[in-house]
Amino acid sequence: MNLSEDVIFEILTRLPVTSLIRFKCVCKFWYSLINNPNFISKHLYNLNNKQNHLHLLISRRGNITNKRILSLSQNDTFDVFINQDFPEYFKDKFGHIRLIGPCNGIVCLCGYPDNIVLWNPSIRDYKILPQSQTQRLVGSTVRGSDFGLGFDSKKNDYKVIQILFCLSIDRVFVYQVEIYSLNTNSWKKYKGIVPSKIKYGNTSWSMVYKNEVFCWLGQDVDNHEVILLFNISEEIFQNIKLPSNIGIFGEQEIMRSVWVIVPFKESISLIVYCLKEVEKYYDIWVMNNELGVENCWTKLQRIGPISRVERPLGFWKNGELILENSSGQLVIYDPSNQEMKTLGFYGKRGRLEIVVYKESLVSIN
Repeated sequence: MNLSEDVIFEILTRLPVTSLIRFKCVCKFWYSLINNPNFISKHLYNLNNKQNHLHLLISRRGNITNKRILSLSQNDTFDVFINQDFPEYFKDKFGHIRLIGPCNGIVCLCGYPDNIVLWNPSIRDYKILPQSQTQRLVGSTVRGSDFGLGFDSKKNDYKVIQILFCLSIDRVFVYQVEIYSLNTNSWKKYKGIVPSKIKYGNTSWSMVYKNEVFCWLGQDVDNHEVILLFNISEEIFQNIKLPSNIGIFGEQEIMRSVWVIVPFKESISLIVYCLKEVEKYYDIWVMNNELGVENCWTKLQRIGPISRVERPLGFWKNGELILENSSGQLVIYDPSNQEMKTLGFYGKRGRLEIVVYKESLVSIN
């Protein structure tokens, strides 16, 4: 039976990336079709509307060798992980890798300021970003940095945000924000105001929201904790208030509480917990899709108590909580049956990072 080209198109756009890469060798027509931008867009649309084809990308450092290792699961049951091979550039330039993203299958790998790589692990495509040539504050020194990634749907462009923490000649910390455009392969200086300071530490303090907004945990000028948003298309920062009772457990306020911002089923979520407790409870707050609207937060659930765990790192597709335990192992906890599964990864404590990754055919080059 001969199938029409339209039927073949529809069938192939529903297949995983690994199958499509193999199918490129079937014939010239399939090779051309799978590389077609319209096909890639339709394939991305189909995958974004499903919860399958998810993978777990893990960054860690070995306890003994201190070697940096990136591993990607080959399925959603965590049966097989494959360590990722990189060019020598990564070994020379990157001390500790931050995983930023993903955005339409693209992950941003960030080391020190100006050492940034865009990477699609599905198709093993990567691009080393050029160093920013924008003028920086005279006499200042860069003491740190943070990053963001997103998609500008108006210009069909991927952008990277680099926020530099600069110590001025007057010993005052100031932010300099620089924006990279993949379309132009260049950086520009952001001329607007950043309304909050980023609160960064050894927890998850940033995330991509719906590919087009990047979020950080922040603190405004009145020392109130907020979500700091950056709209990728409009290139505007915005503060979102947190719920007033987010730090309350029962009738008592949490002492030394920690807030973690992570994606939860296409929404922005906060995980709130008490850092020093042996048995930990995790309060899950979820923001609705109306950014900036009063009372936009809902307390979804409380998970726990869970023993011998440290940091929450994210959620899996059915609401399972991914954590680092007290031994530096990566574990996944299912609140529906209270079962804990060890994923078999060890690393230096506080150095585990994960990204829930959805594959794509999007090429960076």
